[in-house]
Amino acid sequence: MEIEALNKAGAVVGQQVRVMVHTYAYMKGSMVIYGFPALMLVIGAIIGKEVMPGFFPALDTDSLSAIFGFSFLIASFILVKIWSGTQTKKTSSTPVIEEILP
Repeated sequence: MEIEALNKAGAVVGQQVRVMVHTYAYMKGSMVIYGFPALMLVIGAIIGKEVMPGFFPALDTDSLSAIFGFSFLIASFILVKIWSGTQTKKTSSTPVIEEILP
């Protein structure tokens, strides 16, 4: 497997190493990648069902719920992509080579 990591152990290409990923970075990334889009899908569906029928009286509320739910989901994927681009520059979320294995 090949990943980018901070080389604190001084490893060279071809050596086997132990890589450490900070738990908070892993959990934060998981919540952003999985939790945020799911939350936005639900929020979009609720807005589509409860708020938007007043603006679009000719459309069925279930259709509006689906349209706005998926629209919010797609928007959340775009936001996650933008956010992940800013996170790759931070060293606090970068894996670290802890030791060189024999």
